[in-house]
Amino acid sequence: MQWWRGLLFGAVAAWLVVLAARCHLPRQTVSSAEGQENTSAIYVVQHGWHAGIAIRRADVSDGRWSVLNDFASARYVEVGWGEAQYYPGASRGVWGVLRAGAWPTGSVVHVVPIDRPVPDRFSGRTVVRVLVSPAELDALTAFVAESFAVDSTGRASTAAPGYYAGSRFYASPLAYHVFNNCNHWAAAALEAAGCDVSPRWVFTVGQVVRQAKACGALVQSGGQE
Repeated sequence: MQWWRGLLFGAVAAWLVVLAARCHLPRQTVSSAEGQENTSAIYVVQHGWHAGIAIRRADVSDGRWSVLNDFASARYVEVGWGEAQYYPGASRGVWGVLRAGAWPTGSVVHVVPIDRPVPDRFSGRTVVRVLVSPAELDALTAFVAESFAVDSTGRASTAAPGYYAGSRFYASPLAYHVFNNCNHWAAAALEAAGCDVSPRWVFTVGQVVRQAKACGALVQSGGQE
């Protein structure tokens, strides 16, 4: 039976190599923010296994995210990224987890309109505030823009209703799998915002929150860590 173990080991190794090679989240970094003052702030919000990034709607450049037209009255918008069926709740349980991580699948972006201070909107959740410069803000919003699938007119397509009143899921062009998961995406967003993060080595939401706190300040603890 030794040959079975060798075959299994080889198959697992090949699977890991293929998935690792497909880690192609967009990356946005700021070459140098020295001398730039922090003029804005973003918020990292922990939602169970996921983390969302909240940003003031007015801080997103005109036309960068077409979805903002769907949230004209929002003060902030929170964005999160995840697997196309698991994240909206269409496929859960053991099979949903295996399907989402074992091989590349589709993905979606969750957008939540917020009409009040972010900690108030997500009371009971862990929230971290990160100050950003204009260059970091530009890099972050450009990173998020690449997470939306858009048509020839630049419009993003709605994939499903969201978790909160007025929120929506939008289609994303990015592949999702265990080496390209929601926490890699959140870490890459922090990297774009100027934080010292290595997204490839971030697998859990706890890591995302810890790195956000190292870059910013905890403003609300939800006891989730």
